[in-house]
Amino acid sequence: MLFRTGIQGITLNRTALVSVALGIVAAIGVYALPQGTGGTSFLKELIYIIPAWAAYEVSAGGPVMVFALMALESASLPIPSEVILPLSGFLIAQGKMELVPVFISSLAGSMVGSIADYYIGYVIGMEAIYKKSWISSKSLMAATSWFNKYGGWAVTFSRMLAGARTLISFPAGAFKMEIKRFSLYTLVGSALWSGVLVYLGMVLGSHWASVEGIINRTVVPLGVGFIVALAFYLIYSLLRSPK
Repeated sequence: MLFRTGIQGITLNRTALVSVALGIVAAIGVYALPQGTGGTSFLKELIYIIPAWAAYEVSAGGPVMVFALMALESASLPIPSEVILPLSGFLIAQGKMELVPVFISSLAGSMVGSIADYYIGYVIGMEAIYKKSWISSKSLMAATSWFNKYGGWAVTFSRMLAGARTLISFPAGAFKMEIKRFSLYTLVGSALWSGVLVYLGMVLGSHWASVEGIINRTVVPLGVGFIVALAFYLIYSLLRSPK
């Protein structure tokens, strides 16, 4: 049974609503824990596992790892630049990496991944891409709509929009946008995106002591709430699905 919100035709099923409710309860519960308790420390360490792993990989691999991860992310694989680039900026602030090599590597990786997707769209077309199960049809349609409406400007500004930032390359290739124009628009958008996120990481790195308290009181509860909601939704959906 579906519940309709009545706002722009958004629909949520019962399982999703229950999952969100449980996530909110979990987040409030973690937030209510006294600071410095064992539970809070454990949850903090749990939430930091993935960022810590990413920080290690980026630190160990340097600009080469930044290039590789950004190339994969720009090729529409689920690797968040929202984690990679601020981590790189943080390491720059700590003196473990240098700004210019990181920025150039992130930009080069973005270009390589974007051009790869451009040629996939160019060769197989949008109809075949829509059939790929790992690509969100909703996000892909949004990217296509943006490209049809705004052309080259969509390529630039979508680089700063979650969901459409990497997918915009597919319609650009499928509709045979000139590769030189596509590369220029992609370069500008990627430079803006990379520059902003690396800078934010540098700022956080130089003010980490003051930021850590905010993270403990906000990111940890929200992270736990998200994990609880996602886990319940996936497990419940799996149990109810046909074999």
